[in-house]
Amino acid sequence: MHFDRRWAPAKGRNSERSLLDGALRCLFLTAVILATFAVGWRVGTFEIFPHAVLFNAYKTAKTQIRLITEENYVFRRSRFVNIAPDSVKAHRFEFVAAAALADPVLIAGGFGQFAEYCPGHAGCLAVEYAGNGTVIHAYPYRPGEIEKTTPLAAFPYEQPSGFSMDVNARPVSISQYANGDLLVIFQSKYSFPYAFGVARIDREGRPIWYRRDYSHHEAHVTEDDVALVPSMRIGKWSPTFNSHPLRRTSKCAETSYLDFVHVIDGEGRLLKEASIIDALLESPYAPILRYVNSCDPTHLNSIHKVGENAGGEGDIVPGDIVASLRNISAFAILDGDKYRLKRLVQGRFFGQHSVKFLEGSRFLMFDNLGREGRYGPSRLLMVDIEDGTETTIFPNDKTPAYLRNMYVEMAGGISISPDRRRVFITFSMAGKAVEVRLRDGAVLTVFNSVHDGSHLDSLPEERKTKAVLLPANPIRYIDSGGSRGLHISQGAKDRAA
Repeated sequence: MHFDRRWAPAKGRNSERSLLDGALRCLFLTAVILATFAVGWRVGTFEIFPHAVLFNAYKTAKTQIRLITEENYVFRRSRFVNIAPDSVKAHRFEFVAAAALADPVLIAGGFGQFAEYCPGHAGCLAVEYAGNGTVIHAYPYRPGEIEKTTPLAAFPYEQPSGFSMDVNARPVSISQYANGDLLVIFQSKYSFPYAFGVARIDREGRPIWYRRDYSHHEAHVTEDDVALVPSMRIGKWSPTFNSHPLRRTSKCAETSYLDFVHVIDGEGRLLKEASIIDALLESPYAPILRYVNSCDPTHLNSIHKVGENAGGEGDIVPGDIVASLRNISAFAILDGDKYRLKRLVQGRFFGQHSVKFLEGSRFLMFDNLGREGRYGPSRLLMVDIEDGTETTIFPNDKTPAYLRNMYVEMAGGISISPDRRRVFITFSMAGKAVEVRLRDGAVLTVFNSVHDGSHLDSLPEERKTKAVLLPANPIRYIDSGGSRGLHISQGAKDRAA
């Protein structure tokens, strides 16, 4: 058979053509990748279109994934304890060196908490206690009504579909107005930013006003019903000092949380706002910002007003503002008029919360990460800014063993009694709060954050036989004889005494 080679495949020529086509495709893909990288770098670096769109999409996707994959926000750090659900009332308070509470206290709640006092609601927003654990008043939690309230301020948020305020946000700080209304701060890990706003709530749990204004952490209602509230702005941070950048790499991979103080009147109107970053940059302490986390440089977590019994150090006077700045392990003292930084105080305390003025030149705080070498590390610390002394009040050698080594990396808070002789220390993630005598740290009372969750279908079947221990929200003293006076019966006052 004759075979004409003219019709045979030109294997060499086709192979060469395939190699050439493959090389061209590789070059094309490489060019596309490099061009995409170059465009992405330019968009990210100079924040031109569509940087904002892509960033918002990323934040929404991130919160959506959290909402789908994580358990209920309120109960994600809960655990069951060997207490019958219907006996939680008897296990909340342990009276150690005291027979009863000397002053009534306000304990924050939230979704599913203190449900026995607020039937038909999403739990209690807060409960007032006096005496040996007697309930004075319970505030029903109405998250649906709060969510539907038209906000007085409405900053932009990124939230996933399916977001619900009852189980995806939580009250983290509660302060009280003179008439018994509450100032409530909300936070949520399912929104961006997490700072979810502030509301004034009446004694029936109904919202009077609501601000979605990036409020967060622990606020302070002053004697004239003006609220000092931590807030923030979202933006890029490129600080300079004497015309020189304070950071070699000033850009954060995401946007930065830039802390502000909001001054809000009783009607919810913003009277003043002051930047913590600006106060630092305009002070001799500006270089401290040189090496901080540029995504969250200061992390303001509490504000407190200096009282009338100030004195003993420089120009610290009544009306000054104390701001706890966790991320630089310091607290700032600002003048109460222009919010100029007067002093920045550091020491052997780290990641602290809830810094409060005590008297003279002394301040108290919940020191999360500092330690005195024996117990802790989380502790109640007293700092005297006049002579620099630091005194660990609690825990100490006389502290019961089961309370000596509670460790709370984040959160926590303190409240000082009206007579300045006692302090309630809240160890949030441990689910406990401890009342101590200030002069010697002796334990007077222990509060356990146990709740009946048997009615909550979102919890495992174990809920029907065991109570649930939840992170404890900060406890606040109520001054029943002063400007914070409430509608408390004489019998309740007698029990408190």
